[in-house]
Amino acid sequence: MGSYRAPAGAAGLDRVEKTLGIKKKSATVSIATDAVTTDISNFIPAGASVLAIKVEVTTTIAGGHLTLIGVDGDADMFGQQAGSWSLENDGDILVTGGSTAGTRGNWFAAADTLRLTALGDGGPETYPTAGAVNVTMLYVDGASL
Repeated sequence: MGSYRAPAGAAGLDRVEKTLGIKKKSATVSIATDAVTTDISNFIPAGASVLAIKVEVTTTIAGGHLTLIGVDGDADMFGQQAGSWSLENDGDILVTGGSTAGTRGNWFAAADTLRLTALGDGGPETYPTAGAVNVTMLYVDGASL
């Protein structure tokens, strides 16, 4: 946690102090084998501003791979596979910044669902047959400001 202390002001304030709360949240989830998306409900807390998300494959995603990392209203907010990364084998890791669109920002007024999209190797109507990932998020806790 970091602190900021404002200097004494002309209005006679001795000190104004705000604490910036940087927090970490993690979850390990199994990749859905009967749908394209795996949702982690309320993973992003209300008031959060996401700094980074790390996704690590802990069990090989058999018969598929992750293609998008986002939220239920914006499936690629944090990442979209475009040949530069692939998450499918045990130990594969991706660390991505807070948002892929700098103009959109990533402050969440309400809690939100983190969504992982995985496609099966057989095409758009197929699903992975197994797999698990650990997701870790660093965020500024807006509730602490």
